[in-house]
Amino acid sequence: MNVLLIQPTAPRSHWPRGSFRSLYVPTGLAYLAAALRRAGHNARIHMREEELIKAQLNWAAADARLRALLEEFRPEVVGLSATTPFMPEAASLARLAKETCGERTLVIIGGPHATALPKRTLAECPDLDVAVVGEGERTLVELIERGPCDSVAGLCFRRNGGVVRTAARPVEHALDALGPVPYDLFDMAHYTQRSRWLTRWLPLRVTNVRTSRGCPNACRFCAGHLVNGLGVRLHSVGYVVEQMRLVVERFGVESVHFEDDTMGASRPRLLELCDAIRQAGLHRKAHWDARLRVDQPDPEMLREMKAAGCLQIEYGFESGSDAMLRGLGKNSTVEMNLRAARLTHEAGLRIYANIMVGLPGETEADLRATLRFVRQTRPEVLSFARLYPLPGTAIYNALPDADRAKLSWAAYTYLEDAALPVNITAIPAERFARLYREIDKYWVRPTLAWQLYRDTPREDVEERRELRRRVARFCVRHPLRALRVPW
Repeated sequence: MNVLLIQPTAPRSHWPRGSFRSLYVPTGLAYLAAALRRAGHNARIHMREEELIKAQLNWAAADARLRALLEEFRPEVVGLSATTPFMPEAASLARLAKETCGERTLVIIGGPHATALPKRTLAECPDLDVAVVGEGERTLVELIERGPCDSVAGLCFRRNGGVVRTAARPVEHALDALGPVPYDLFDMAHYTQRSRWLTRWLPLRVTNVRTSRGCPNACRFCAGHLVNGLGVRLHSVGYVVEQMRLVVERFGVESVHFEDDTMGASRPRLLELCDAIRQAGLHRKAHWDARLRVDQPDPEMLREMKAAGCLQIEYGFESGSDAMLRGLGKNSTVEMNLRAARLTHEAGLRIYANIMVGLPGETEADLRATLRFVRQTRPEVLSFARLYPLPGTAIYNALPDADRAKLSWAAYTYLEDAALPVNITAIPAERFARLYREIDKYWVRPTLAWQLYRDTPREDVEERRELRRRVARFCVRHPLRALRVPW
């Protein structure tokens, strides 16, 4: 059977913006395609963002390419994988699939949004036939072979004017059996071109590799556990090393972005992996970066990671206020954040800091504490955004019905927007919006300009000159504010 898997993109009202040009290989769709191939089906993958970039953001041309693919491939099944901000386009693509391939074409959607709100997703998108809830490899194969029915776990589908929800699908534990990633389905010249977005800010040829699924924590703002469940399941060390060797030797990448929620869930396994990377000689061929929780690093672990080629660690610090960290369910403290940052810099590794504001019950004192924390830690990479309650999370579920009704899926596209319809802080909405705009203008933007300048190669003369001018202009115009920026 012909199956076309499509990853939508942000709604066209929000293009163009550079932040979506991430060159991120969608390993979720890739593993679905691998499962379909093992079952004897013919799978292809279509990436809307990639096609838009290649079409120079010409939506008509990108639509024509997809329509031509549908007409040529004639898939009996079309599968969409969408996060919340991609839902408007997912609905449009479902209609396009039905119009082009016929109303009998089975159109399926999966991913965190459909998992969080399967019945609502079907109600809002009449051209979708089935929502897959949770991990999809086994579910998709069984669905194609049996059709939508009660015996296929992990489904929500239409029947007799209503919606049926089947039993929950257990998560997959034998992760090695799901791979390897079918890279032949992707234009890897596109996905391995030099980019600042994977090993963040460093202009390297990078691709992403997954070594595990899941996270040991269920933060109240995070939707990751909706699909992958609680707890961490690991690929074997041998599998990871072979995947790393493959992308380094076949595609010539200079760095590997390990996309796991956390690489440190099993300390012995991480140390074993670092040793295996060195034994394979890969630490001399490529760098890598990874995420850790702040309760995981220790001096030995960080030394071993650096010796194996790691150059940057991403942390979800989120806030410089203990009250806010408790409210987010982080199971961490500001002291733990500071310790992780100190140990990481002492090991000679870069820090990628995730920071959020607009948190439940946040006060101006909490905001000041967060800015003070960033000045103390001085990360090499700062990601700063406003919290927007993701469907299925504890924070979203705690919202009053009236507030949930104000949320539009397209508004989730850029989380730095101050003009959001729901304010869950303890600060009056207008006051918070003004504070957020001031922080963005006088603190975040100059910080990012400095970070980009520092990480821009000297041979990129024009880019460095423009970034240097931007930083100098800010310091001249706002000398007192410049003293507060975490240069």
